[in-house]
Amino acid sequence: MPTRAVTHDPRGRRSLNRWWLKAMAQGGLAALPGAHRIDDQLRRRLRRPYLTEAYALGKWRHVEQHLAALHRRPGEDVGDTRVLELGTGWFPLVPLGLALHGATVLTLDKAKHLDAQRVRLSMQVLHDLLTSGRLAAASPQRVAVLQELLADNRERSAAQLLAPLGVRARIGDAQDLSAVPDASGAQLLVSNNTLEHIPAEVLRGIFAAFHRVGTSDARMSHYIDLADHYAGFDPRITEFHFLTLSPGRWRLANNALAYQNRLRISDYRRLLRESGWLVTGQQLTTRKARQVEGLDLVPPYDQLTSEDLLVVKAHLVADRRAGSVHPPVHPPEASAADLAE
Repeated sequence: MPTRAVTHDPRGRRSLNRWWLKAMAQGGLAALPGAHRIDDQLRRRLRRPYLTEAYALGKWRHVEQHLAALHRRPGEDVGDTRVLELGTGWFPLVPLGLALHGATVLTLDKAKHLDAQRVRLSMQVLHDLLTSGRLAAASPQRVAVLQELLADNRERSAAQLLAPLGVRARIGDAQDLSAVPDASGAQLLVSNNTLEHIPAEVLRGIFAAFHRVGTSDARMSHYIDLADHYAGFDPRITEFHFLTLSPGRWRLANNALAYQNRLRISDYRRLLRESGWLVTGQQLTTRKARQVEGLDLVPPYDQLTSEDLLVVKAHLVADRRAGSVHPPVHPPEASAADLAE
């Protein structure tokens, strides 16, 4: 059965579920003008920016797998490679990791999250891991620049810290890259747990835009988290919980600050295909069928195959279709998330 907003403890007391409280708080904040700016200010006041080595090592693993999509090995200089990242986020670990392999990186986000403190912290954590021998970078020149920047105590902006390392951060709409001329000629287009926060129709537009700016042999490499993100906050619900919520309840729980599209792996493959991309590689993390036993899944999720339903994490690699100049134009198919609305 789906988890309710209100539950009863063994002593008969009523209590709101943690995931619902978080959803309502975020939803209220998301309704305010300048919600992203307010959310960022609250994050700064509630806690100082911090990064764990484990988190940084996980992002470095993404760097290595993105490079593997180009058939490059970890530690191999890729100085001739131009990369476009979708979803900069708060800590530019992946752009910095790619830059330390010699790549030139443009990272794009719809909202500004970076500041000098977060960038410097990201640089410091990677530097510490490099000097301890736990990571290896391919570009000694970039590592030397990293060391010089960290040793220089002069005040610099986020852009001034990133530019010498070959990283540029831009704010803009990834569906229309005409205003971002330096996106043209990208050979590798990547994202890191970003796609699940974007509506299906917007994703289709982004993939089509990437098709236009990518080189003829461009590749995409995307990490996707298909699980209910509230499950990481509330242990009483599962990674499939949001698939038990009716369209009406999900509209209440979903919000612009923590939007989740509920797309399944077949939806991502189809959106890529419709935009002129062909999935050529994948690594999937799936759960056992028993983890959805007893859950009252709502349509259309109750009709999905186990192979589609049980995927909770994915890494997809896609190539431009051979001979494809522009994405195919035809009526798009409906996704599972569309049908649930």
